[in-house]
Amino acid sequence: MNTSRRPGWRGHRGPDVGARRPWSWWPGRPSLRLLRLLLLLCVCALAMFPPASANGAPPAPWSEKIFDQVRREYGEPAAQRLRSLHQLILSNQDLPVRDKLALVNTTLNRIPWATDAAHWRSEDYWATPLETIATFAGDCEDIAIAKWIMLRHLGIPSENLRLAFVQMRGSGENHMVLLYLDRVDVPWEQRRVEVLDNKDNEVRPGQDRDDLLAFYLMSGSGEMVVLADEGGRRQVKKIHANRKLQRLETIRQKLEANAAVYRQLNDGRPLIPD
Repeated sequence: MNTSRRPGWRGHRGPDVGARRPWSWWPGRPSLRLLRLLLLLCVCALAMFPPASANGAPPAPWSEKIFDQVRREYGEPAAQRLRSLHQLILSNQDLPVRDKLALVNTTLNRIPWATDAAHWRSEDYWATPLETIATFAGDCEDIAIAKWIMLRHLGIPSENLRLAFVQMRGSGENHMVLLYLDRVDVPWEQRRVEVLDNKDNEVRPGQDRDDLLAFYLMSGSGEMVVLADEGGRRQVKKIHANRKLQRLETIRQKLEANAAVYRQLNDGRPLIPD
């Protein structure tokens, strides 16, 4: 992967995709470590993003104690970044879905890309969305998770979002993107997919991203969809239930405990309405 960091809040455009062909869903054989990485991402998403409010109530402004805590842990610039992002969320609740996707993609693509080794002095560090925003750096997995949580704050249902492990065609670079599915009540092959990618400021339909080879999709409920290319058509090869995530229950509990701390700081209210 490209290890250069993007300065400030500038955006970043990805490569031209050239001729438009259907998005290739490739069976592939990513490493076991990468598969575990994807499962862990799903746990992070599930623990950090509670269900949307049943009555559709928009999120209320957070308590000042939230920003005070971030200021103590990460400094004033981090608190100001989080406050600006929170205000952006509160002021854009009524946008059409397509505009919400574009807003989230361009906003969080300003986060400079950095490897775990460079940013966290660790080969494989899992940053929470708050850490990604507060420290203003992250890799593709961290940025995809941050986009998920921002869309959840904007009222996008969790069932319409998927984390996707992909590979860049040609270079073979492993990559993570966030997908938005327009419908969840039709077979997979009939769903329209929009791709939010930290390498591209434009939200593109999956059929236009022929530079990506998709391996696995993960939902917030722990469902893993294995994709294959059968005669040039997108096919679901296998669907795994969330039983594979039970081994990561310790991580889930840690993240839920963290969410409980911020709920207490927010005067007993969850950061996203229950």
